Amino acid sequence: MTRRGRQLRCCFIYLLLISSFHVVWAQAVVSGSSIPPAFNEKELFAYRAKGRSGAAGQVFLRATSGKAVTQAGASIYLIPVVSYTRYWFDRNVRDYSCPLKNGASSSESPVAQESPMECLRAVIAQLLADKRLIPYLRTTRANPTGHFWFTKVPAGRYYVVSPLEGSSGARQDERAMGIAWLTIDLDVDEKAINLVVTDCTGSLC
Repeated sequence: MTRRGRQLRCCFIYLLLISSFHVVWAQAVVSGSSIPPAFNEKELFAYRAKGRSGAAGQVFLRATSGKAVTQAGASIYLIPVVSYTRYWFDRNVRDYSCPLKNGASSSESPVAQESPMECLRAVIAQLLADKRLIPYLRTTRANPTGHFWFTKVPAGRYYVVSPLEGSSGARQDERAMGIAWLTIDLDVDEKAINLVVTDCTGSLC
């Protein structure tokens, strides 16, 4: 191979490496993007009509004593899993960063200066802020033992999310505040029962 040919080959390899680097860098930027996905109603059409499935279980948090802490009347949301809701869930529920039970808080939390109760309410308010999503959400309330039921639910994949704003237990180690959650898949005509919806800090999730 002539000197000129070797130079051209080296230039070609160099350009190939540079272009590969830019592709990898661009992919990394996209995957780490903090821009929320656009609301795509087509992903949600199947969740609007009444279905023939159902879900039931108990929602609670674990106190430091190990006791299951329930809250009568706590709101429980059944949220379809689509790209739009997955972004909200991953940032606000899965990586829950409201002030902790012992009073500490995450330095990365945008609401770290709020009280735990205000933070919990802000998390749900963020979900409900987009009125386009409301027709696809289902809500129920827990009874005094934390049990709940959803009926006439379309088949699909859902988040079950419940913010629990504490209990009235006399002892500090019997109180808890946080977000209980679970991800479920419902088939047509399936009745999912005995679901355990908790804060996923233990082995119950």
